Amino acid sequence: MRAAVLAIGDELTCGYRLDTNSQAISRRLASVPMEVVVHLTVSDDREAIQWGLRTVLQVADVVVVTGGLGPTEDDMTRRAIAAYFDLELVDDAEALACIQARFAHRGRTMPESNRVQAQVPAGSRIIYNRRGTAAGFYLSMEGAHIFVTPGIPYEMEGMLERFILPRIQKLVGAGYHIRRAALKIYGIAESEINERIRPMLARDRNPLLGLLPSRGTITIELVSAASTPEEAEALIETDLVTLQAEFGRYVISQDERGLPQVVADLLAQRGLAVATVELGTGGLVAARLTEPDGSERWFRRSLTFGSEWEASGAGKNNPLSARDDVLAMARAIRQAAGADVGVGVGAITVPEDSRPDRLYGVLHVAVSMESNETCRRLSFNGGRVRVREWAADAALALVRLQLLEQETEGEVGNQVGDVAENTAGGR
Repeated sequence: MRAAVLAIGDELTCGYRLDTNSQAISRRLASVPMEVVVHLTVSDDREAIQWGLRTVLQVADVVVVTGGLGPTEDDMTRRAIAAYFDLELVDDAEALACIQARFAHRGRTMPESNRVQAQVPAGSRIIYNRRGTAAGFYLSMEGAHIFVTPGIPYEMEGMLERFILPRIQKLVGAGYHIRRAALKIYGIAESEINERIRPMLARDRNPLLGLLPSRGTITIELVSAASTPEEAEALIETDLVTLQAEFGRYVISQDERGLPQVVADLLAQRGLAVATVELGTGGLVAARLTEPDGSERWFRRSLTFGSEWEASGAGKNNPLSARDDVLAMARAIRQAAGADVGVGVGAITVPEDSRPDRLYGVLHVAVSMESNETCRRLSFNGGRVRVREWAADAALALVRLQLLEQETEGEVGNQVGDVAENTAGGR
């Protein structure tokens, strides 16, 4: 069976708010399993909603509609869908009672405008909202299954878990099992990964693989389907072994953890603490090291200095952009903070051949430990903000490799040095 997600809201089409609902719905439907073939976003307009519904019904057996069930005049979803199928809107007494009780619990009287949130198309099955006021509904029309939820993520997710997914699972039936996995790689460009595993990326293959880039990290998502859970698991495990052998230490995790959590876990497991001093990244390295819970166990201190996006040639005279000085910064912060690992990030400089249509920045990143030290010159395409973001991840990657310690310092350093060329953002 194939599915589509229809997201509704002026705030989405105008760009004021990111559509996270479609992503969340798709990820959950894939676990049923259900192939999602369309994401479509339309405004709070009756004709646009009906056009969107007509469009997705041409390609999908299951449609999840989210948004536009509020109490105001611009919330058109229930009216547009009812009119599309030539159905009347009817009051649901139980849904209305739930809305009234919710207001009463807060010591308020329900405004009359909220009454519309208890209306659903005649013949539909109501989806009660335990997390808000707007009722959702389910329709089986024209050979398709249509689920309609509010756009508030917390409310949508409640309906998805409690009503929509169990019903879709029944539609799909038993005897079909899915297994998902995600392998994250840092330091190799998406195009190179594609070339190295091209046969595994065939669209008719089981497991099905996909590449998802996010800054320098490339996630390889794997989805297998089989008649038994054991067979689905075996298919995934075979591919994971192959990918691990192919990419080696470029693999940072197989369990959805990103660089901040991976580095935090390594520090915690070894009982080590880290301190940072940053110019070019403006504190981003420290911010990412303190994202995971319990950062007081591994994070000691951070010093952050302002660093302008330096004009062509200016960095040549800046002592805080030179390799040896950035390494000295990392060593000094480690010693001053009583930490085991010191991280230094130098100033970002703009080389003379950088130009507006091909802008890039260069900086040094250093990691100092008592037993070994390394410093790398990194280059990333883009303006100051982008270079800072990519450089912060590169600093974490360098820390990770220094902590692994199984290989020689040269081998570790060379792999991190590849970041500048092999990531999608490297120059």
